[in-house]
Amino acid sequence: MSRTKRRKNQFHEYDWVLKNWQYFALGGQYSRHEPKSRLAKKAIALFHSDKEVTMGGAAPRWYRKSFDHRRRTRNNRAMKNWLCKPEVDPLFEASHKHDANYSWW
Repeated sequence: MSRTKRRKNQFHEYDWVLKNWQYFALGGQYSRHEPKSRLAKKAIALFHSDKEVTMGGAAPRWYRKSFDHRRRTRNNRAMKNWLCKPEVDPLFEASHKHDANYSWW
């Protein structure tokens, strides 16, 4: 199903989107973009795109490496425990390429 079809009858309040975050972050006066201005249209287009600000990039490499190392260690321990005690059912953690990114944010 296309994105246009899904969002056909949705209504959005753009107060948060139209806030001028550059001046607000510097402690300046609260201001908003005019809804028909070029900057406001850019902000609304970014709001409706599938790119999120917090998930725009991946977690740092050092975090992904340590996250994967800990998971591999837990899985190896479960395997060794099962080899020593076959009556115990092993419980492994499945890997997914975005797990570290999800836990980072």
